[in-house]
Amino acid sequence: MFDIILISHGPLSKAILESAQLICGEQENVKTFGLYLGDSVDTFRNQVRAAIEESLSRGDLLVLTDIQSGSPFNVTCAAMGDYKFRHITGMNLPMVIEAFTSRDYMSCDELANSLMAVGAMSVVNVNKLLDDYLDIED
Repeated sequence: MFDIILISHGPLSKAILESAQLICGEQENVKTFGLYLGDSVDTFRNQVRAAIEESLSRGDLLVLTDIQSGSPFNVTCAAMGDYKFRHITGMNLPMVIEAFTSRDYMSCDELANSLMAVGAMSVVNVNKLLDDYLDIED
C-alpha cells in the first residue's frame, strides 16, 4: 500500500475523501489539502511539500489534483522537480474509489495508468446513453 494525497481548490479534496470513505471505509495514509480564497500560496506550497516528503519516506506516493493549471496543480508540479511520485489531475470520486480499492494489490504506476481509464469512463452523457438504449430496444 502506498500513500495518497488529494489536493484541490477549497473543500473538494476533503469532501471527495469523506464520500469515498462512505463507500470504501476508513482509509489510512491519505491526506487532503485545499487552497481557499485568501490563503497564502507559499504556505500552501510548504504544507504540500512537507506532506509529500513525509509520504515518500514510507514508500511510493500518488497525488491527485482537481484541475490542470490551477494553483494546487502548479504547486504539485513544482514539487515534481524535487520529488519522484505519480501525479494525476482531473480527480473525481470514481477515481478516488478506484485508488482506495486497488492500492493494496496494484503498484503506484499500475494504478496511475488504471485511473486514466476510470476517469474517462466515469464521464457519461446520460441522454446519449438512454437514446442508444432506446434505439436498441426498437
